Amino acid sequence: MPSSELEEVVREVRALREKVERMEEILEDRLIGLEEPMDDEAKAIKSYLKTKKKGDLQLTPLEDVSEKA
Repeated sequence: MPSSELEEVVREVRALREKVERMEEILEDRLIGLEEPMDDEAKAIKSYLKTKKKGDLQLTPLEDVSEKA
């Protein structure tokens, strides 16, 4: 892999890491109860838990997401 491609991958990974860390902060705020979830967030959580309980939850590997993009 050429150096320029590697540098671009590193930049993208760092950007993703920053976004994930921000998402973690938001989740912690919501789960700890510092802030109440918004209506759409509450619906998404309920939907996720219902799907998970039924066993219909399907996770997509990151490799598959990359191929589609």
